[in-house]
Amino acid sequence: MDVPIRPPRPEHPRPDFHRGLRPGVDWLNLNGTWDFEFDPDNAGLADGWFEPPEVALSRRIVVPFAWESHLAWGTEAQAGNQSWFSREVYRDPASVTVENYREAPRHTIGWYRRGFELPADWHDRRVFLNVEAADWELRAWVNGAAVGQAESGYLPVSFDVTDALVEGENTLVIRVHDPQEESRKPLGKQVPSWYTPTSGIWQTVWLEPRARAHILAAPVLPSLAEERATVLVEVAGDDESSLSVAAELRASTGAAAAHGEPVPVTDGRGRLELPVPDAIPWSPDAPHMYRLQVHLLREGQVVDTVHTQFGMRDVDVGPLGEDGPTYIRLNGEPVYLRGALDQSFTPEGVYAHASNADIRRDLLLARQAGLNFLRLHIKTPDPRYCYWADRVGVMLMCDMPNLGYDGYSQVGRERWERTAWGQIRRDFNHPSIIAWCLFNETWGLGGRDYAQMPQRQQWVRDCYERASELDPTRLVEDNSACLNDHVITDINSWHFYINDYQEARAHIEEVVERTCPGSDFNYVPGRTQGDEPLLCSEYGGISARMGDLDVSWCLLLLTNELRRHEEICGYVYTELTDIEWEHNGLYNYDRSPKQFGYDPAMILGESFVGFDGPPGSTVEPGAEVSIPLFLRPSARAEKLAGRLRWSATFIDRLCRERVIIRPRGLDDFDAESASLTLTVPDEPGLTRVQAFLHDTLGRPVAWNLRVLESVTELPPTGTGGAMVLTALPGDCQAHFEGDVERAEVGGEVHLLAGQGDGTAQWRFALPDEVEPGQICALTLMAELSSARPGAPQTDEDRWPSLVEIAFGEQTVRRVVLPDQPADARGALSHMHGLLGRYGQIVTARLSGDRARAAVSEGGIGVRLTVSDSGADRGGLTIYGSRAGRYPCDVTLQVDCLHGI
Repeated sequence: MDVPIRPPRPEHPRPDFHRGLRPGVDWLNLNGTWDFEFDPDNAGLADGWFEPPEVALSRRIVVPFAWESHLAWGTEAQAGNQSWFSREVYRDPASVTVENYREAPRHTIGWYRRGFELPADWHDRRVFLNVEAADWELRAWVNGAAVGQAESGYLPVSFDVTDALVEGENTLVIRVHDPQEESRKPLGKQVPSWYTPTSGIWQTVWLEPRARAHILAAPVLPSLAEERATVLVEVAGDDESSLSVAAELRASTGAAAAHGEPVPVTDGRGRLELPVPDAIPWSPDAPHMYRLQVHLLREGQVVDTVHTQFGMRDVDVGPLGEDGPTYIRLNGEPVYLRGALDQSFTPEGVYAHASNADIRRDLLLARQAGLNFLRLHIKTPDPRYCYWADRVGVMLMCDMPNLGYDGYSQVGRERWERTAWGQIRRDFNHPSIIAWCLFNETWGLGGRDYAQMPQRQQWVRDCYERASELDPTRLVEDNSACLNDHVITDINSWHFYINDYQEARAHIEEVVERTCPGSDFNYVPGRTQGDEPLLCSEYGGISARMGDLDVSWCLLLLTNELRRHEEICGYVYTELTDIEWEHNGLYNYDRSPKQFGYDPAMILGESFVGFDGPPGSTVEPGAEVSIPLFLRPSARAEKLAGRLRWSATFIDRLCRERVIIRPRGLDDFDAESASLTLTVPDEPGLTRVQAFLHDTLGRPVAWNLRVLESVTELPPTGTGGAMVLTALPGDCQAHFEGDVERAEVGGEVHLLAGQGDGTAQWRFALPDEVEPGQICALTLMAELSSARPGAPQTDEDRWPSLVEIAFGEQTVRRVVLPDQPADARGALSHMHGLLGRYGQIVTARLSGDRARAAVSEGGIGVRLTVSDSGADRGGLTIYGSRAGRYPCDVTLQVDCLHGI
């Protein structure tokens, strides 16, 4: 394994709390390639592996990446959507597959070793070893002397190593033990029952010099209303009588904003009140940060200085408008939360990002998707994640890691509290964090039995009150509820995963109707609601274990239904990116884009144009249709209506598209009864109704779609006297090497998918009045795609297929079908439960004598043959007029010399 030119993650790990950013001067980064050994027999302690290098460690590992990750072993080039763990960690690597990787026995003890030399000017100060996070129990030695041990998991540990140091080369050894028994450890989804575990060191290791008396923390409490910032300085020192603290505040532009005159340190604390008149508030649209230097002085001389940063912003709850529902407010203004769940895993680093730039990229991806909010899911974040949320302008709800699965025990509660309160303490100064979520779905609290466990409920109430006391600047949620079991909370949240329009509509309406002060809905017995804002903190149509299916349709219809109800203050879509075997993200696991058939930012943005009704419906040909419409935010609906345009196009049974409503605005807009009215053509086909909102520069900012299917049993009519013959996919004789799927709509097979090589054949009978000698041309038209197992959402990963089209015994055309796409363009499939699959229109034409020669025994045989199938290609899917993207059946047009 090549030694990196410079250490991975070379930046200072704590931009929100540092003593200087000059590497090798203010701090020393120890990331990079370390000697390493697994310890399967737990022999290292007894055999003295912590001694200086007489004991060889035979392997090499890259710090700071978990030993389950590709990055730890230099194999990150192999990482991707189908490869997200290293086999190096397993006891029997050759036996590990994607089917058993979560259960296969792993190494649980690892030993790390490297050398280092101190910078010359550090010798008059105390030197601290910092490990930002290691899972789980960490022990450290310097030059063979024990310097500390601690349980880390998600939080940093710091050891004073000064007394163990020598001149010149020093040897650092770290042992990490991560037992596979998870019942009493704070955990997220980095456990074998969910995703790839995280073990060993997974955040930066570094050294820092500090004065004997030094600053431990400097949380800042901002108040826009009071035009001040309060700094609560915590100090470690031996003689407090001569210690004081002072501060200097600067805006991000560098201009001095305020000075805090020295105040004495008492009981290890000093309180500074900084006036901030005309403060520049932090918000997603203007994420302004203030920089703060906090000085520790002894008899007026500075002995320690810490640099931090924070935002001036207020978070509370209040009504939307004068008497509207309760919303979360930012800086006194209601804000609609447009969020996604972010589990913050990566295929190359598991729980860690490869680089600082990759963290920033994830926050930018959220903004590009139209979001202003992320729920960081049951994981204490890398501090640089919060740093970039501050800078990019993404509000965060930060979950605490849950209790272990059997975590409600004395040791389990103590560990959870240590992690939770440590997380609040560490990340206090990030303005992007607007709420803490203590527990997720009652994991570790008892599941469905929790509602009948008053003792556990009281502990959760105590935790809520403790969190609120520790951090009065943010909202606190007791439990992100999926079992209607809140106890006490600032946010009334709920989850749902439904992929059916009518069921989802009824569910959301019920939740809204039952949410009001005094209601016992969504709370444990004996507790009732106040006026907490109602937040859908998880939703989707494709849940964790449903596989790789298209999410474009459910994102559209579910978000539409949520925004229809302004009683709901926001949402958290599940999720920002795919993760391992969970495929419901806005992006793939490797952060590459998915195709939705539309831009998700047009659905997830601040402005919204919605339809009150199903995303697709069946209507009679020639019917007059009225589609109720609403605009959000409703307070701006009148202005938004002036920037609304809508249009309608129609595709007939021969796939001819025409505009039936050119882009136009609304003649009149009434927020209570706004609707779009049109008459669909008096023939079978598919009408697409689209509505757009534009900004003041004419750029689209919101979009929505409704599709109207017109159905009749009459065959389509050809042009110029041609005869049109049609057949359904289910009318063919199909023979394939693999499975053949036949999906019905209205009692007829409108989708047929054959896996592997094979054939599909139809025989079109000619009417008696058509003489074969009159035929001058035959044209086949059909919607076709390859046949990919399942219905994965369209992205860059293709599944091609080679198809040969023959009339009778004559090969007419060979065509490569590039994929079996599945997204919102497959509206007919979505309407009829066929998972959004669709194809492309393929035509094949035969003319003259060859066309006439194709006729035998009063009919014409058509054969589609698939060949060259393989592990990642092949098969054939045939779509009828009620499946796929186009309202056409398998169609043969017969042109005759003198017409029909």
